[in-house]
Amino acid sequence: MPAASSVDRRTVLRAGALGAVAAAGGCAWPGGSTPAPVLTRTLRPTPADWHALAHGLAGDLVRPHDADYDSARRLYNPRFDRVRPAGVVEAANRHDVAEAIRFARRFGLVARPRSGGHSYVGVSTAAGGLVVDMGRIRGVDYDSASQTALVRAGSRLFDVHEALEPHGRSLPTGTCPTVGAAGLTLGGGVGVEGRAHGLTCDAVAALTVVTAAGRTLQVDASHHADLFWALRGGGGGNFGVVTAMRVRTFPAHVVGFYFVSWAASDAAAVIRGWQHRVGRMPRSAWANLHLEAGSSGSVAIRVVGVSLTGDGAGEAAALQAAVGRPATSVSTFSRSHADAIKLLAGCSTLTDQQCHLRPRGSLSREAFAAGSDVLGAPMSHQVATALVRVVRRRASAGRGAAVIIDPLGGAVSDHRPAATAFRWRHALGTIQWYVGLPDAPRPADVAEAYGWIGRGHRVLASASVGGYVNYLEPGRAVGSYYGANLARLRQVKARYDPTGFFHSHYTV
Repeated sequence: MPAASSVDRRTVLRAGALGAVAAAGGCAWPGGSTPAPVLTRTLRPTPADWHALAHGLAGDLVRPHDADYDSARRLYNPRFDRVRPAGVVEAANRHDVAEAIRFARRFGLVARPRSGGHSYVGVSTAAGGLVVDMGRIRGVDYDSASQTALVRAGSRLFDVHEALEPHGRSLPTGTCPTVGAAGLTLGGGVGVEGRAHGLTCDAVAALTVVTAAGRTLQVDASHHADLFWALRGGGGGNFGVVTAMRVRTFPAHVVGFYFVSWAASDAAAVIRGWQHRVGRMPRSAWANLHLEAGSSGSVAIRVVGVSLTGDGAGEAAALQAAVGRPATSVSTFSRSHADAIKLLAGCSTLTDQQCHLRPRGSLSREAFAAGSDVLGAPMSHQVATALVRVVRRRASAGRGAAVIIDPLGGAVSDHRPAATAFRWRHALGTIQWYVGLPDAPRPADVAEAYGWIGRGHRVLASASVGGYVNYLEPGRAVGSYYGANLARLRQVKARYDPTGFFHSHYTV
């Protein structure tokens, strides 16, 4: 039985640091499915204009000549280190956000909100644009009477859990500690407690939003209901800048863990058995499947599971029975909810620097390319076998990669597909394709990684119904992230951002 300190985050969830994403919109749609934004540059800001913007902020404006510019503009993924925005507004309050939006509108600049900076395609920055960084609008206030929490948009996931743990409460989130809570939520929010409590966006009761016009709106089911619908799963960077969220919380439970591995030769059978078990396991259980290609030529297949009743051993046994092949390794143990959050994040303590990103603070970064599919129904034996073959061939070529499948179902499926902008309520799970890259990857490295991801998409074509908007990737049609909800999202976009001020290649 391993100690928590011996299990780092990569061991637990491999690419789980990417299981959630910060405020992001999206990279280039083939076929021109996104209408051209109506933005006209009429004049360029002068040094005096930039000075006036800085003078009107409670926070800071960081420009390319400033000593801290490189740290202020940096995202989680080093792939985007070459992108140089014209400025970074480190907003201290929603007034600063509105000022930044008005400035960008006046001068025809692209404005990109940034929460945690984990966007898979780097849309929380823009060359020559204005980044609106939310890192100082941070903090979580818990209200015991309503059992809700006010989560400010710059808060990271560990800020949320650190604030709720003393009250014995939790919020279903992803596991990466430095992901922005707002960005994760706006895209839906798939996570370990989702089968028990729903997506992160399902817990949202109200939001504060600064629109493209610089107006502040209080949004809930009774006020601007169409925008409230769109912001729960419609993705970040589409409709406005969220500065705060009121969320419902849930009891924090002791967590039973189970780690089960099988021989690579049994990989297809494990996939089929995992699918069978996911369709029958209780809401209190969650189990994600990892199929990994090692650069040494090895292939690994394993499941990381939790039970919110604490019965990791029982769930492990049920999973093994569903697979019908002997496991090569089984480990089960229990942790308090706080320790479970730390273990899943690969942190030794809730104040570990790895789990926090203060403004301009240090951060363990990771270069990667990734994509997604949504598994609408169980894979057939033929598809599962073909998936294993794709991973095995990559391992044989000496290249690492991972396929991570997270289950949905349970409370996620309690809502209709059109109840929120997150469409995939009745899907079996989400698939993440993940390829680690060198810290300074060449364009050829990135292209090769997405080439492999493309082969994975083709293999899964018969089982996939779309993609997960928090796992954006280049070259994918925007409609694949929203399905039949896309038309309504575009209606909301036209109402609240009629000139297309908030735009990228990934906006609706």
